[in-house]
Amino acid sequence: MSTTLLQIGAPGLIDLLLSEAGERLFQSGLTLGQVTYHEDNEKEEGVVLTQKPKPGFLLNQGQAVDLTVARRSYLQYLPAIYHQEDISGGNLLKDFLQIFQHIFSGLEVKIDQIYTYFDLDRAPLDFLPWLASWVDLVLDESWSEEKKRNLIKIATELYKWRGTAKGLKYFLDWFGEVEVKIKEWNWPAGFIIGIHSSVGIDTNIMEQIDTAHSFIVEWDPEWDPVFEYTSIKKRKIEKERRNNLIKKIRSLIDAQKPAHTSCYFKINTPDEERPKLFPMQIEFYSTIGWDCYL
Repeated sequence: MSTTLLQIGAPGLIDLLLSEAGERLFQSGLTLGQVTYHEDNEKEEGVVLTQKPKPGFLLNQGQAVDLTVARRSYLQYLPAIYHQEDISGGNLLKDFLQIFQHIFSGLEVKIDQIYTYFDLDRAPLDFLPWLASWVDLVLDESWSEEKKRNLIKIATELYKWRGTAKGLKYFLDWFGEVEVKIKEWNWPAGFIIGIHSSVGIDTNIMEQIDTAHSFIVEWDPEWDPVFEYTSIKKRKIEKERRNNLIKKIRSLIDAQKPAHTSCYFKINTPDEERPKLFPMQIEFYSTIGWDCYL
């Protein structure tokens, strides 16, 4: 299925102040591109002289428009005696001041547009981690820009459900990108002869837990069997990726669950990846739950 990008005509920005031009671009669905300055003593300082592309040119949503803005030399703030040109028609002081004016021009733009830094739809990408820290959120570098902005927006809403099964599912869905099942007041079955007695299959040897303060998080991973990866290197990379994902999910669970509860993270391994088990035989099949059973 093909998608058609929204086409937007570039608005007319000439003779507008830079701040007004930036606001009009945002309202049109476009962004402010490169800003260059040209000395013009006739136009008001900060007024747009030219734009590229020209007004009416069709652009895709989110594309940038470059502007040329009028400015005056810092020489205007000095007494008239410093405005005089030398014998060659130049002005050494003016040229010297242009160095500092070039450095500070970028800062002036940022100061004029400082309000956009606190708007999650317009803040620069490298400013998002600082905004995220306001809501105690650590951004993952692997997330897309859109996801980072959306998560910061809803972070405070998600915190309302913190410590609940609903909240944990939301956090794992948004932050871990996995869908899980949560079984409250539950714990894996212990060793019961004739009922749960196949170690590694339907039972686990572990400490008895109070089910009133425990729950199980079940995850059915959707990944291809490792043996389908032809090379050993690719298998190793895939196993490392899976281990990192499992650690990430586990850390999210530990961070969001109530401190007094115990959680068992159960990964339902696909049938084709489960090892074939044999009766226990020392030195041949002796790893319970992996290659043998009792």
